[in-house]
Amino acid sequence: MDSTKPLKELVIDQEKTGYRYSIEPFLLADFMSLLPGQSVLDIGTGCGIIPILLMRREPGLKITAIEIQDCSQAQKNIQQNGMEQKITLIHGDFLKEAENLEPESFDHIVSNPPYRKIQTGRINPDAGKALARHELSLNMNSLLDKSAPLLKPGGQISLAYPPERMSEALRELECRSLYPRQARFIHGNFQTAAKIFLVSALKGKKSATFMDVSLGELRSINVNFVGQVKYPGVYPIHPFSTVITGLIQAGGVDTTGSL
Repeated sequence: MDSTKPLKELVIDQEKTGYRYSIEPFLLADFMSLLPGQSVLDIGTGCGIIPILLMRREPGLKITAIEIQDCSQAQKNIQQNGMEQKITLIHGDFLKEAENLEPESFDHIVSNPPYRKIQTGRINPDAGKALARHELSLNMNSLLDKSAPLLKPGGQISLAYPPERMSEALRELECRSLYPRQARFIHGNFQTAAKIFLVSALKGKKSATFMDVSLGELRSINVNFVGQVKYPGVYPIHPFSTVITGLIQAGGVDTTGSL
């Protein structure tokens, strides 16, 4: 892509009611490793946001998107962004539609799947939200069972789940010869637990696994230096700083102090 050419503004609308996307599609689209000409399958595309974001990143992709719920908004978004020739939209149940897809035909599979087990949490009375949030029609095992045969050897699958399902996800991936390559934990800020767990796995190919952390907000903390320092007082310390950094701000130890 010519970086000097201004990018056309994307238009991604969504319904006022029912399930509405949050930050996960943006995180997944950024997380994925893409090459020109690759074929991508998006499972549970919703309003088509992930394929549209991926096409913006790499216009040479060939994308197939599947959605079990109403696809009219996804179709509209794809068309108004001029991507109808590049994104194939399938309205149907992935567990059934997978049988009609060519085995080992995709370089990359991506999904922001329903992440809550049926026995956990209150099921939303809104049918669309319930289907998107709870594993009513698609659970982790069935998603991976149907996805693995569709990936080319060495192909990647990228998923988003709550951190508490990390161990389960890693175990179920490896059971299907999908070996974790990279994982990312998303935190609201450095003081809070991770809210989202992203994982990418390679089919039939073991490699070194990389872990990284994304922090939504980094805030300094105030530390009060007292005792044998030159300039006692309260100093703001960056969260990645050390005690030594704080001591330097306080002028170091005085003539009677020591480290």
